[in-house]
Amino acid sequence: MSLLKSNIKLGPAICLSSWRKIAIGTWKTAKDPSVYGMMDVHAAPALAYIEKIKQETGLKVTLTHVLGKAIAITMQRHPEINCVLRFGRLYPRRDVDVFYQVATDKAGKDLSGMTVRQADLKSIPEIAREMQELVHYIREKDDPSFKKMKKSMSLIPGLFIGHVLSVAEFFMYSLNLWSPLLGSPRDSFGSVMVTNVGSLGIETGFAPLVAYSRVPILLALGAVREMPVVRHHKVEIEEQMRICVTFDHRLIDGVVASHMTKTLTNILLNPEVEFSAPPVPNKYFF
Repeated sequence: MSLLKSNIKLGPAICLSSWRKIAIGTWKTAKDPSVYGMMDVHAAPALAYIEKIKQETGLKVTLTHVLGKAIAITMQRHPEINCVLRFGRLYPRRDVDVFYQVATDKAGKDLSGMTVRQADLKSIPEIAREMQELVHYIREKDDPSFKKMKKSMSLIPGLFIGHVLSVAEFFMYSLNLWSPLLGSPRDSFGSVMVTNVGSLGIETGFAPLVAYSRVPILLALGAVREMPVVRHHKVEIEEQMRICVTFDHRLIDGVVASHMTKTLTNILLNPEVEFSAPPVPNKYFF
């Protein structure tokens, strides 16, 4: 039996516009084309929804779960974002998987993450329960998904780590091949990354794209704070959450980003309605 398997479920290549071809040709790796954006969203609807879920389920639900679900739905509705760049062409992913960056030890000194598969199809309680179980397992028994890879990396001199990561990136994403011998899970980082810097008391913070992950967008959620806003020509004080976004300009331009921002904002302002809506079929697949 062959050890080589497809790394990601991908559809046929997308026909690219002239601008997209130029963008791909201009920036060779995700180290170059990072674009940064910031949005402030009224936090009350999401916080009220969280309290309702807590009372109904008894689960520990946070804004991190809500944001992950919201961006998953956003990418489901805008599948042109949910792509992998391979040899100058964009290939749409069949699933929307969200990678959550978390502290893997109780002291918070080591960072890793977990991937919630098909997050767009799961409810907030399902995501919260899955993450709670994974965090507990990781902290108590070490990270089962990345344990082998971490052990291998610890044996490699720091001078060569970058080269090893580049080879792994080329093998898994450019060639779209995966093997358990690599020591990391298949499609390790999913479609989008989410991190909560607000849990550290930080209101605003941009996180860098992880070049070897081929993830085109990363969201950093800041701490909720009271801010003055103008409503109906009057200044009011309301709770706001700041979301800092880093995205790969080769895949996402200003027009796409504006559509994505409107969708994401609408979901966060109307969570009960939006999270209960049926999934939108991916226009790239039948």
